[in-house]
Amino acid sequence: MSSLLVRRRGKKAAKPAELPGPADGATGTASPWAGGPDRPATPASSGGGGADDDPPPAVVEWSNGPALATKAWGALLALALLAGPAALVWTALRPAPAPVAAAAGTASTAQSAAATERAVELVETWLRADSNDQQLIASLTNAPVGTLPQEGLTIRDSSVAQVEEAENDVWSVTVGVDVAEPAPGSTPPPADAQAKGEQAEVPLVWVRRYFQVPVLVQRTDTRYSGPDLAVTALALPSPVPGPAAAADPPDLGYSETISPTSPAGQSVAGFLAAMVAGDGEITRYLRPGTSVSAVTPAPYTAVAVTGIKGSHEVTEDPADGDGTHALTTVELTRLDGNKTTAQYVLTLVARDGRWEVAGVEPAVRIDTTPTGTTDPGTAGE
Repeated sequence: MSSLLVRRRGKKAAKPAELPGPADGATGTASPWAGGPDRPATPASSGGGGADDDPPPAVVEWSNGPALATKAWGALLALALLAGPAALVWTALRPAPAPVAAAAGTASTAQSAAATERAVELVETWLRADSNDQQLIASLTNAPVGTLPQEGLTIRDSSVAQVEEAENDVWSVTVGVDVAEPAPGSTPPPADAQAKGEQAEVPLVWVRRYFQVPVLVQRTDTRYSGPDLAVTALALPSPVPGPAAAADPPDLGYSETISPTSPAGQSVAGFLAAMVAGDGEITRYLRPGTSVSAVTPAPYTAVAVTGIKGSHEVTEDPADGDGTHALTTVELTRLDGNKTTAQYVLTLVARDGRWEVAGVEPAVRIDTTPTGTTDPGTAGE
């Protein structure tokens, strides 16, 4: 908390040269008593002294100032001597400062990142490894390497599916990866052919597989904000089932159909074309105060809206503030001419008789309205 310093101000005393001399009554001319600041005023003539010829009064200094200053310094010195022991007592008795909560969170994030990095590295290396890679696998884990295949697998697109802290600085990391495997129903080459190194044409397909790795992450130096970490995979990857799909996916909260040719649909089409295809200025479709940037360089050459579902009904002549959340399905034309389908969720709000985009939503809306009831909400919720 900042302090407010206030300086006391008083009237500034005028210098002697700045003091106006008394005017002579009849003529209004300056008095002859107008000496400079460094010398006493002297009369201009030696005429008889009247009341108007008296010199200005001399300035008398206040003689008690030095005495009071001495007393003030003595009081300050006494306070300083008394404050010394009190400061020592406060230093000894004050509680230790509480640890910064953000430091623990930062360390936990760093440990999680280190665990996932080691798990992904081990899974990829283990899947690609052949019988000559014993030492390479051993450098990534303390577990015994055991048997490795004569030929490694072809993999792609590895990512972390789940990470959680188990206990005692051990993190459980599940890594998903696409593995090229023989197509279902294909016949693998006989064992003797493999032993002779004979190659057989076997059709392969990509299959998503998941592997779990326990990783120990320990801090070796806590003196600095950036922890120095020791990372060890405690076991070889273990194949596990992937995340299960929802048995009964929920209904989405978009019950109203909006025509792509309606004013709302045209605003959506113009906005998306400007955002991902570089067609037009994106700000003309935005509600005032909304900030959405176009993708640069544009990854697509054209956008075609194929369907819009809204959370609330839209009309041809909306009132200011009317709105809806619009789940929009579009067909995007890539730079190579190929087309693909994507979906966006936009917030539309009416103003001055037209529909404007008030935001791009990060997730779809789930329908939580009980069966047989009507959602009384608005788009602004």
